[in-house]
Amino acid sequence: MAKGQSSTQSIPGWTDLFQSLSMPLALLQRQSNHKLKLLQSNTAFQQLFQLRVTTRTQGLRQLPKDFIRHLKDPDLSKAPLSWCLQTKDGNCRHFKLLLEPLSEISPVSCLLMMQEITEQETALLLLKAKNDELQRRLSDIERLKNRIREQSIRDPLTNLYNRRFLNEFMERELALARRNQKPLAVVMLDLDHFKQLNDQFGHQTGDKVIEMVARHLLRQSRRTDILFRYGGEEFLVILPNTTAVQAGHLAENWRLHVEQAQVFAKHQPVNITLSAGVAVYPEHGTTAFNLIQAADDALYQAKAAGRNQVVMS
Repeated sequence: MAKGQSSTQSIPGWTDLFQSLSMPLALLQRQSNHKLKLLQSNTAFQQLFQLRVTTRTQGLRQLPKDFIRHLKDPDLSKAPLSWCLQTKDGNCRHFKLLLEPLSEISPVSCLLMMQEITEQETALLLLKAKNDELQRRLSDIERLKNRIREQSIRDPLTNLYNRRFLNEFMERELALARRNQKPLAVVMLDLDHFKQLNDQFGHQTGDKVIEMVARHLLRQSRRTDILFRYGGEEFLVILPNTTAVQAGHLAENWRLHVEQAQVFAKHQPVNITLSAGVAVYPEHGTTAFNLIQAADDALYQAKAAGRNQVVMS
């Protein structure tokens, strides 16, 4: 090949093939100052960038700056890079860029290939949007399930756990107590003379009293204690890792706070008291049924002994 002769002209049919391909192509040259020079480009490349000069050697000044920065990326000759061409209507045409060295033409020449992947990118974006929407819906469903489950195990008046899930909690806490060889206490509480209160002042006052007692129980309980509205005016508290003496003190504390609370109905003060029965694993029972039964029996004894007191099983 004669010195100064165009390298591409020495390959028969190269120019025709180069120009006929629908993929945008450009022949680049790396100069000694590390800059790139655009030697030749095919029709698809020229139309893509709306180049005015198509026949003679030209620089890269007519090309977008971010595109030129991609061309200077050293990894471009090893793996394709993605690039987006912003169109006048605000959309984006996506391309994969790859520089292929052309050692048979010149050690400093390389072929830039631009594979359009707009459809694939659009499909991926649509898929991502649908996946994000699906994840949001799944999150909403999970939150709704948790809310429904929480509502199903909570008493709507007091927000304490209801009796429906008592066995589940009891079995779990008993299993932990057995495994760790720790005590587990159960306290059953009941408001004294509650039927008379309802008959005299009405159910709204009765509900108000139940709410007040629940607040006192929560306020005076430990974080590990599990409180239930057992039914009507009855409450049950599971006290993990609690001895009989400790459970007795806690129950007495609840009793005192309820007795000292001020409740008014029809503009007059109402005295509220409660009775409590205490049972402890393993002394008073080793199953959920036996423990609850023992605490209930102790509560019955407190009622029979005059109410407003705590009785140990």
